[in-house]
Amino acid sequence: MKVWVIGRGGLLGNSVENQSGNIAEIFLPTEKFVWSDGARLKRQIAENCKQFSQIVSDDKWAIFWCAGKGTLSSTTEQMLEETTIFQEFLKSVENNFGEKLLQNGLIFHASSAGGVYAGSENQPFTEHTTPRPATTYGEAKLKQEDCLRDFSDRLGVRVVVGRISNLYGANQDFSKNQGLISTICDSILRRQPINLFVPLETSRNYVYVADASRIIVDAAKIALAEIGSNRKYIKLVVADENLTIGNILSVAKTVFRVRPLITASSNAKTNKQPRSISFKSVALLDADSFCKTRITVGIKRVMADLNADFLRNGSQKAN
Repeated sequence: MKVWVIGRGGLLGNSVENQSGNIAEIFLPTEKFVWSDGARLKRQIAENCKQFSQIVSDDKWAIFWCAGKGTLSSTTEQMLEETTIFQEFLKSVENNFGEKLLQNGLIFHASSAGGVYAGSENQPFTEHTTPRPATTYGEAKLKQEDCLRDFSDRLGVRVVVGRISNLYGANQDFSKNQGLISTICDSILRRQPINLFVPLETSRNYVYVADASRIIVDAAKIALAEIGSNRKYIKLVVADENLTIGNILSVAKTVFRVRPLITASSNAKTNKQPRSISFKSVALLDADSFCKTRITVGIKRVMADLNADFLRNGSQKAN
């Protein structure tokens, strides 16, 4: 089996590539993708789609799309650009993969559980819940999902959409202004306060990146092995339970024996967010059949990574 992870330099992509290396041969592009240059990026994606199709030959294959810098605060223009890049990728696959090759493979797309279900009703949300995005980010993720499903309908390739909850882990990208657990650990390390814009009772689902990547890779394996007419799958990539911000702060205090420094502010956008968003996966359940990382273990790993980075780079964040 051949695997190509697009977005391999990011938190999720790096972990998915490491997990895939246990079961497949990893395709590595000859040069780093230049995401800031749309024209060059388009050429790079097209060239690597061609190379990957030639390497695959008659083997099974999977492409994991784990790219994207979008967040809940992204603008319409930023999300349109991200969606356009994803559409260009699908065009490149269509132009370089023949009919027989398409039947042997799978494309995974990293979507957002919180983004697409933000306005949905009747929690906990499952794969069967009707998505109702409440932000530009969620709308764009749903648009990308629709593009992938249309692609599957036309060409017959298997696809898996992974709707991922709040991802955390080592090497979180601070430039995206997200990642509560990494931010709390960083504030403890530097003894700097963090400003919270939502109540401590705010509850979310936090999934450790190694757990998320294992669910994603196992879901892809299951989908590739399925025999039948169904070629489109949705999988919630989530932890077993929610945690409040207060829970996380309490765990951090217990684990590190230091009270996190917190200040609170009001924000019009965050005030409109629901206090709790909960999920329950009911699809591809065999991909969940392992013991997930406890929050105490996950938060220690995040701190260890930040501490190592701090020792290498001093007060300047690597990200």
